[in-house]
Amino acid sequence: MSEAEYKRLLDDVSHAFAETDQDNQRPSGLVASMRRAANDNQTEWPMIPFPTGWHAS
Repeated sequence: MSEAEYKRLLDDVSHAFAETDQDNQRPSGLVASMRRAANDNQTEWPMIPFPTGWHAS
């Protein structure tokens, strides 16, 4: 691969990852609030250990 081809490849990749107006279409006057999960009961679940011999991955 020549240096010119490499530079073109880098330009194409940076162009593909560049943010556009389409990526950030939020109304400017609104502030998004955190959404609440449908099953959120505001309690912390205890850590339940696995039975002996069980493993998780």
